[in-house]
Amino acid sequence: MSQYDQCSLNSICGCLHTINNIDNSICVSLWLTCSELVSCASPNNMCYAPDHICVHHPQCYDHPVCYPLSQANQQICPPMITSSPPLKPSDGICENAIWSTNGTTVAGSDGLGSALYRLYGPWGLFVDDYQSVYVADSKNHRIVKWIKGASSGQLVAGGKGSGNNNDQLNHPSDVIVDSDGTIYISDTENQRIQQWFQGAKVGKTIIKDILSPVGISQDKQGLFYVSDWRKGEVRKWRIGATTGQLVASRLGGPRFLFIDRNQSIYVAEERRDRVIKVDDTSATQFSILAGGSLGDGLDQLLQPYSVIVDELGTLYVADTNNHRIMRWTRGAKSGKVIAGGRGIGSRYDQLSYPHDLSFDLSGNLYVVDYGNHRVQKFTIDKSLC
Repeated sequence: MSQYDQCSLNSICGCLHTINNIDNSICVSLWLTCSELVSCASPNNMCYAPDHICVHHPQCYDHPVCYPLSQANQQICPPMITSSPPLKPSDGICENAIWSTNGTTVAGSDGLGSALYRLYGPWGLFVDDYQSVYVADSKNHRIVKWIKGASSGQLVAGGKGSGNNNDQLNHPSDVIVDSDGTIYISDTENQRIQQWFQGAKVGKTIIKDILSPVGISQDKQGLFYVSDWRKGEVRKWRIGATTGQLVASRLGGPRFLFIDRNQSIYVAEERRDRVIKVDDTSATQFSILAGGSLGDGLDQLLQPYSVIVDELGTLYVADTNNHRIMRWTRGAKSGKVIAGGRGIGSRYDQLSYPHDLSFDLSGNLYVVDYGNHRVQKFTIDKSLC
């Protein structure tokens, strides 16, 4: 975004470029007067006041100033566009589309490790409009961004060992990114949701005291939905709230979840081997959309972790312990394998405990191949559409 562009539903908010990279920006309230701001300290443009960031603000001064991150709160500046839903093709994906049998590795290589070209036990991912891949690199306690075609990732959050400081994470499980590049992380073992502004060195806790947060999603109003695996529930949260609204309960090991444009809630229930849709009027009433019995048949699932739903109502499921990705058209009694399903393994046509999936704008499929410590891309073929 350009300097001072409107970045929020609140008209008093605008975009300020950070000092280290003009391509990085934060969305803040511009209500502060220039006299309330102090200059960044030379020679490294540091801000010594807690929770401040060094930015360009030419309407005030011709030198960088420290801006309080409290003015970037989403309660003040709710986003114009949120990160949910992660499925990109706006018209859905036609029923006759297929994906390449062999995947291409787009993140992670040479097995597990802590170097930035490696991953260690990755869980969730997010694919942006430029095909950059953000990975919750869980056992490395970090979030890594892989630009399209890169041979190594960029550290964007955590990476300073397991811990609960604001610059640390502890087994993060999921990640989403909004239109400003702000990252939201399900920091599982720290029982919190963290917000990291683009280019920031530390994060900020926006939701805390969740027993076992796993999946995180955001609706068009900027509200967050978080699955709690141990409690077997999903709650809807506003940033800074001390209690979330219970929207689904009595679940059997909820992993990742999906919120569609109508704010319908879909959950992958690991312990019940199924994918459900939560009833709009009751947190305990569900429709079973896929699976429901344990097995490797095309009408079965085995400990699924993730689900995405497109505009046509088609489900895409990470059928984790069957080492495959399944596609279930609306109302179908069974699904089709679109990736993996050739036994556990590390070949390009195999997966090992896939944890999460996403799509890019073209409909190419991305899969977190947990056991192989990599992210695989399966190219879409629409020639029969």
